[in-house]
Amino acid sequence: MTDCNSDIKGYHSERVKLTGSQRKQLIYWRDANRDRLRSGLENNNDPSPKKSVSQGSHAMRTTIQEPGDKYDIDDGVVFKQEDLQGPRGAEKTAREARKMVRDAVQDERFSRQPEIKTNCVRVFYNEGPHVDIPVYRSNNTGYELASSDWKESDPEGVNSWFSECVNRKNAQGMKHFRELIRLIKSMCKNRPSYSLPSGFVITVLVNERYTVGNDRLDIDLYKVIKSLHERLCANLRVPHPVVGEWLIDGDKEHKTKKLREILGDATKTLKCLDQINCTRSQALKAWKEVLCTDYFQDKIAEVEEKEKKKTIEMVAAASSYNPRQYSNK
Repeated sequence: MTDCNSDIKGYHSERVKLTGSQRKQLIYWRDANRDRLRSGLENNNDPSPKKSVSQGSHAMRTTIQEPGDKYDIDDGVVFKQEDLQGPRGAEKTAREARKMVRDAVQDERFSRQPEIKTNCVRVFYNEGPHVDIPVYRSNNTGYELASSDWKESDPEGVNSWFSECVNRKNAQGMKHFRELIRLIKSMCKNRPSYSLPSGFVITVLVNERYTVGNDRLDIDLYKVIKSLHERLCANLRVPHPVVGEWLIDGDKEHKTKKLREILGDATKTLKCLDQINCTRSQALKAWKEVLCTDYFQDKIAEVEEKEKKKTIEMVAAASSYNPRQYSNK
């Protein structure tokens, strides 16, 4: 396969993976929100949380760069079930629990005040990102999420599941797990007009289909793209790896169907990489189309110039070759 490993690694490093300073900024926003929540709960004479639970791509370290710092930070808060009671001793409803958290994080400095969503409270930072706060209650049997009603959930179980996936794949020589998740997520992010699955769905699918590792990231990415397409051709549904429910069921299959279409087009475009006469410039053009980025444009121009120069030199050498001077007389 035409070698574009350094190019894919460069794209991932410069355009996809968070820099150290970007990650520190996300931690700052998360921690500032936690402080605001606890202070607000205390001021409102509401119960103190049992703990906070980092979730999603931030906890998994698979967050990708976002233009304008429009990051989505998931940071759940857990209360003891017995603490979530109304003024007359009745249990708070799921909406009442979210409203309590929403009231605690309101801040006059925000240009847009926090909002109650179906599965969380959303805090909008003026700098661009937002923090989603799923609200949980804990009891002897586990966690329940404050959604349209209280429903079974396990945020720490998801984090443990992902950690086990990373450790298992590293032990089996599959060292590009997080990189592949980020790169597939970036393929989707770079197509904002499409309705595509969430980052967690992509994480579950990549875990399922990344089964053999290679030293080269470009080879692993090519194989995973083809394998994901085959998987979605067979079944569009995606199960939750921890809780007994569907991430993608019949009502949401349109999202994985669109992802299947994108992966199918990518598989066709990348077929040129397997051809013996595929030049590096052709391979880079294919990756540019698949990843939907202008990152490779300058490199393509540079490589094309070198290939053109090499072709001219070969033609010149061939035209100046005189077989008679090598014949035996």
